[in-house]
Amino acid sequence: MNDSKNRGIDLSRYVSNLDKNVYAIFNLPEEVIAVIFAYVSRSPASFRENLAKLLRDDELAVGDSAGGMATVYSEKASRFHEKWVVGYGHSSVAEHAVAHLGVEKISRLASAELELANPFNSFTEYSQRYQRPTRGDFYIPPQLQDHPEAKQAYLRLQNRAYDTYEALLKGLIPYLSETLPLQEGETDRRFATRVEKIAFEDARYALTLATHTSLGLTGNGRALRDTLVHLLSSRHAESRNLAREMEREIGTVIPTLLRHVQPSRYIQQTRSGLEAPDLPQPEAGQRGTASAGPSARFIDMPDYEEALDQLCIHLFIEEYQAAYEQATAAIRRLSIAEKERRMDAALQHLQLFDHPLDLFRHLTYHMEMCISEANWHQLLRHNRGTHFSYGQPTVERGYTIPPHIREAGLSEIFAEWMEQADTAFDRMRTSCPSAAPYCVTNAHHRQVTATASLWELYHLINLRTSPEAQWDIRETFRQLLDELKRHHPALARYAQRR
Repeated sequence: MNDSKNRGIDLSRYVSNLDKNVYAIFNLPEEVIAVIFAYVSRSPASFRENLAKLLRDDELAVGDSAGGMATVYSEKASRFHEKWVVGYGHSSVAEHAVAHLGVEKISRLASAELELANPFNSFTEYSQRYQRPTRGDFYIPPQLQDHPEAKQAYLRLQNRAYDTYEALLKGLIPYLSETLPLQEGETDRRFATRVEKIAFEDARYALTLATHTSLGLTGNGRALRDTLVHLLSSRHAESRNLAREMEREIGTVIPTLLRHVQPSRYIQQTRSGLEAPDLPQPEAGQRGTASAGPSARFIDMPDYEEALDQLCIHLFIEEYQAAYEQATAAIRRLSIAEKERRMDAALQHLQLFDHPLDLFRHLTYHMEMCISEANWHQLLRHNRGTHFSYGQPTVERGYTIPPHIREAGLSEIFAEWMEQADTAFDRMRTSCPSAAPYCVTNAHHRQVTATASLWELYHLINLRTSPEAQWDIRETFRQLLDELKRHHPALARYAQRR
C-alpha cells in the first residue's frame, strides 16, 4: 500500500492488516465487496487500493453511528453492477456477495425443494429427530379456501397426524426405557433424554410433509438468484411464494444482483409439454405395503478392471506427471493385483475426517433408492455433489415402519394411520390436487435415482454408516457399501472409517 497516497484513509476499519498478502475483509455491505472484487478483475490495483479510492472519492457513506461501517453503496457502484452483472452477464461478480437468511414456518415439502434448488447453498435445518413439534404447526394450502369440505378433511388429517405422533411417543418411551441398555457413565437424566430423542426420531414418521420446519440459509448472489428461479418455477404455490419472500429480504443486502428474477419459461414449458408415457405396471402394487426400511442398489457401476485402469491412469498423471498416453501404456503392463496395490497405497492412510484424493472424482456410480421421506430429507443434506432425479411425493410406493415401533407392538396404530393418510391423499388428489402432496407422511416412500463420484461415495458412506447416523439412512448406505464391497473390493476397503 502507498501510505502517502492513502493518507487520511483508515483502512483498518475494513481489512485485518495493511501489509500482508492475505487479509480478512469486514464492515462492508456485501454488494460493495462484490463491486471491489470486480474492480480487481479489471484493474491492476489491489482490493485495498480500490477500497481506499472509493473512500477517498466519497463513493461510500461511512457512519460513525454504525461503528465506522460503510452502510451505503453509491450510484456508481450500482451502475457498475448493472453493466457487468445485468448488461454483460458477468455473474461471477455475484459470487462475492453473500446473504444469510432465516426461513421459518415453511413445510417439509417446501424445505426439501429449497434445499434441492442449488448445490452451492448451505443449510442448517430444524431437526425432528431432536425436537418435539407443536400441534397446529403445519402448512395449509390457500387453494383449500375454495373447497370447504376438503379443507375440513385436510385439517382433521393434520391433527390426526399429531394424535398418532403422541400415541407413538406414549408407547415408545416406556418400551425404550425398559429395553435400551444404560451407557457407561450415563446418568438417569441423560438416559431419559436419550430415550426421548430416539422416541422423537421414530414417532416423527407419522408426521406429514405439511409439518412446519425452520432453517438457516447462506448463499452467494449467483446461487441465490438461481435458487429463486428454481422456486418460482415450482409446481407448488408455497415454494413460489417463498421465492418472492426470499427475494424481498435478500434484496435488502444485495439488491442489484437479484434484479429481473423470473420463473424459468424453459422449465415451465418443458414440464407442460411432456406427455406421460405408457409405463408398464408391476404385477402387484406397492401401495399400503409396509417395510422395515429402505432399499438401495447400484443400477450402473464401472467394470471393476476398467475402474482400476481409470484410477491408475489419473494417479500416474497426478503423481508422476505422465501424459495420458504414457499412463495408459503403463497400466496395460500391470496385473489386477498390482493395480489394487496402487489403489490401496492411495487410500490406506485416510483418517476419520479425510477425503480421498481428487482423482477419485473421475469414477461415477448410479444408484436407485426407494426410501422414506424422512430418509430423503436427510439425504439432501451433507452431500458434496450428488445429483438426484426424484419423483413427487406420493403414497403409491408403500411406507417404512420404524423397527422400534414394530418391536414396541405399535404397528397396528401406525398402519391404521397410514391407511387414513392414503385415503386423504386420494381425496385431495380429486378435490384439491395442490393439497395432496401435503398429506404424504415422513414414512411414505419416494423413488430416487442418484449419480455420485467415488469421492462422494466415500464421504457419504463414511458419514452415513457411522454408529451415530440415523438407522434409516445408515441402512441405505450399508446396502450400497455391501454391494460396493462385492463388486469393487479394493475401492470399498477404506470407505467406512468411523
